[in-house]
Amino acid sequence: MVVWSVLLGLAVLVSVAIASVLLPRVFLKTRYTIAQSGDRGLKKIYEKNGQSLVFQPVVKWRKYINQYILAERSGKKELICKIDPEIEYLSYDIVLFNSLDEVFDVITVKELIENKGYTKTVTLPKETSYVSLSVNAVDGVKFEDRVTAKVKAGKIAKFLLLCSFCILLEAFAVKVCCANIFGGVFRESFVLNIDSTLATLAIAGGLILVNLIVSFVAIKIRGCKKSGGIKNNG
Repeated sequence: MVVWSVLLGLAVLVSVAIASVLLPRVFLKTRYTIAQSGDRGLKKIYEKNGQSLVFQPVVKWRKYINQYILAERSGKKELICKIDPEIEYLSYDIVLFNSLDEVFDVITVKELIENKGYTKTVTLPKETSYVSLSVNAVDGVKFEDRVTAKVKAGKIAKFLLLCSFCILLEAFAVKVCCANIFGGVFRESFVLNIDSTLATLAIAGGLILVNLIVSFVAIKIRGCKKSGGIKNNG
């Protein structure tokens, strides 16, 4: 009985780990269209509580964002942009690179400009080593340079299919374990019984349906967060 109880716990843990950790990392991992920064460093400014690095974005964005400062003061990393004084609304992506020169996240900022010629300060994660900027929209003009790639429908379908299969296997594994724990001399007949098999299929079907709904909502919310970003409009 102890062995089957342990196997029951392992079956549940393994199934949950596969469905909630392994499969999302394989099929739903965010992909970035930018692999390295093309922004140009201009100078380093040493300050009392830290230092500031002055950069220029790539040429095509300089008419909107002239320069930006990546500052580290008292252990806090911040970014502020010097922009065209005529801009009233700006949406831009901050692509974050770590010390391994890898993109680890993207922050989207949408801002109604209050301080003419300058954006508000954006606080960056501590693991940020440097960044790259990409403009999404200026006043009424939108640009299509996306720094994150949408997860393809085929990968989402594979993820949902494998999750469903995982739940089905888990349901039957739980059935077999419970039969050996509680079934006693009737455990074999319980495992092979048509009615119990149909009941297991019905329970698995219900769990699969709930998982599909939850996964669909989670993917939608995740997509909205990636496209919505931070509204820094005061």
